[in-house]
Amino acid sequence: MKPVHQEKIQTDRTLSNSDLQPLKPEERTWKAVNFASIWMGCIHNIPTYATVGGLIAIGLSPWQVLGIIAVASIVLYAALALNGHAGAKYGVPFPVLIRSSFGIYGANIPALLRGFVAIMWFGIQAFAGSTAINILILNVWSGWKDIGGDWNLFGLHLSGLLSFVFFWGIHLLVLHHGMESIRKFEVWAGPLVYLVFGGMVWWAVDIAGGLGPIYSQPGKFQTFGEMIWPFLTGVTGIIGIWATLILNIPDFTRFAASQKEQIRGQFYGLPGTFVLFAFASITVTSGSQAAFGEPIWDVVDILAHFDNPYVIALSVITLCIAAISVNVAANIVSPAYDLANFLPKYINFKRGSYLTAVLALFTFPWKLMENEASVFSFLGTIGGILGPVAGVMLADYFIIRKRTLCLEDLYSARGQYMYDKGYNYRAFAAVALGALMSLIGSYIPAMKPLYDISWFSGVLIASFAYIFLMRVHPPDSILNETAQYEAGRKISG
Repeated sequence: MKPVHQEKIQTDRTLSNSDLQPLKPEERTWKAVNFASIWMGCIHNIPTYATVGGLIAIGLSPWQVLGIIAVASIVLYAALALNGHAGAKYGVPFPVLIRSSFGIYGANIPALLRGFVAIMWFGIQAFAGSTAINILILNVWSGWKDIGGDWNLFGLHLSGLLSFVFFWGIHLLVLHHGMESIRKFEVWAGPLVYLVFGGMVWWAVDIAGGLGPIYSQPGKFQTFGEMIWPFLTGVTGIIGIWATLILNIPDFTRFAASQKEQIRGQFYGLPGTFVLFAFASITVTSGSQAAFGEPIWDVVDILAHFDNPYVIALSVITLCIAAISVNVAANIVSPAYDLANFLPKYINFKRGSYLTAVLALFTFPWKLMENEASVFSFLGTIGGILGPVAGVMLADYFIIRKRTLCLEDLYSARGQYMYDKGYNYRAFAAVALGALMSLIGSYIPAMKPLYDISWFSGVLIASFAYIFLMRVHPPDSILNETAQYEAGRKISG
């Protein structure tokens, strides 16, 4: 399918700027390799590494963990390819596409919520990457930790603060030429990360005496009945990490040369890549147990046990590239567009990117990480709200609109997506119901199964609720379309 494009879209200046406009065909240059490389770079990050370790820690065997990753990555791929369809077809970003379901002005609410989560994650990922920088400098200069004496900023000593600011600054260099520089960075960053992680796997297999001792470890769940619910919970947890990127994947697929390129590219970059990552994580951690006497699930802590400065330097550089890769793709692109959508007259994509980076500084992530469990729980709760948003988007595009949108109306305060003063209450009601039903299990024990699979329950409940509300109380624009269709059918009949 060729991408849809209208040469001239009439827009309200308060609703658009050049970065929010539909892309021209010559601007849609991303091939399958670009989408694959984004996922190759994104998956290899410290929090995901720890999540895989957490699945082993709750008693799942290495083979069961690989199964969880395989199933989760296939579901992720399907959700990303489906929600990316409209971006590839119309060449418009997520905050513009979501206007069709939430309303011209209502779209700002889920978009800004998505941006808020991304900004917090940007700070957390940047701080995690800066700890690796700190280890590298300490191995070169032992006095690094003592600079500044007792001075600190909310508990972070000068050495850590300088490492953080330095690493944060590298992100700005990647953003210098906007989405084009991101595309070029991801093409070589992803494969480089794989090269170094391959070396770590080689080390782990060698020191553990082969793969046999690693993958013969039994889990505590022996029967299908014992294993199935922890398995589904694990699948939900993995998907939850990327639930936000499912929402704004149109920000990337809008650059696809064709629908086929985004579908193929995400397939190449996701299922196989994620399973390889899980294999590497399990293998390296088991190697750490053989080498250091205990399993270490934090890859930065593993580096701290090495005394070879060259190994440490290469590994730290790779971890930093991986952290930048995931931060740029998952935590900068979306809020940049979301902020531009909120104030299009004053903020374009590049300004939105820099503003995102600056706001991330003021989250003081090292302070947030003092209570890591609470922060991740908070972000997970917001993620539980964003899952139903994806459900509404998918239901609107595929069921209600049947993959057909009016581009001009997406940029107009007088079109069919105005609903009631710019807000579609049906979308918000569906999200509220989906979020309530998926998260209530954390407070009511009887509803805990819905909470354990919160992403699935949230998406499905919100989808069905939205379709129901749009059918029972359709907006005037839908009624008019139906009436015109029926009139046309009678005339032709």
